[in-house]
Amino acid sequence: MKSRLVYILVLAVMAASSVFTVSAESTRKERRLINRGNTLYKERKFVEAQSTYQEAISENPASAEARYNLGLSMVRQVANPADTSSRNRALLDGARKNFSEVASLARTKPGLAAKANFNLGNLEFNAKDYQKAVDYYKQALRIDPSDDFARKNLRIAQKNLQKQNQDQNQNKDNNQDKQDKDKDKNDKEQDKDQNQKDQNQNQDQNKDKERKNDNRQNLSQQSAAQILQAIDNKESATRARVNKANKGDKSEASGRNTRRW
Repeated sequence: MKSRLVYILVLAVMAASSVFTVSAESTRKERRLINRGNTLYKERKFVEAQSTYQEAISENPASAEARYNLGLSMVRQVANPADTSSRNRALLDGARKNFSEVASLARTKPGLAAKANFNLGNLEFNAKDYQKAVDYYKQALRIDPSDDFARKNLRIAQKNLQKQNQDQNQNKDNNQDKQDKDKDKNDKEQDKDQNQKDQNQNQDQNKDKERKNDNRQNLSQQSAAQILQAIDNKESATRARVNKANKGDKSEASGRNTRRW
């Protein structure tokens, strides 16, 4: 932070020194170039005017008038502010830079500083950055409260800013409504998918249950058959023993009838 402050202070000292080192001859040349640039500007030869003002700044980098007029000549070369070609962007950025430097000279050049702020407000207004436009128009009025053009543009910019904020809020609400609707739709689709999954799962469970019941039934039928077979086998064995016993009794009875004492 200290190095940055020192750097700014050094630049300020260098700029101040350059003011005092401008020779009388250089000042006269600067004035001639500005006058020539103004003539070219009035003739709507804005490219030539720009070049002439840049020559004047080369003679005196601290020339607020040359820098302000340079900004104007660059703006006038942009016929359509909505045209965002690289050339137009470069011209408008250059104009902002020059106006900003003049706007900072409110103490020493209040007239030009007020006009520079006014033009910066116009640039931001055309760029639809109404908040910055409002700020620049207010600054122009702080420096020159009698500027009716700045006051009028300020009211227009404030109205546009208010409408812009309302539109943004409306768009935000619409976007939120759309997000809510999309969320509800997604939730319904997810619920539908979940219900379908549950139904499929229930169907699978029912099928498993039916298969188990069928298996149980088959097992029960097999068990019943085995039990019946076991009973038949038991009954057969019992009949066999009874028959065998009956045969033995008959033999003994026959023997008793033929036995001699």
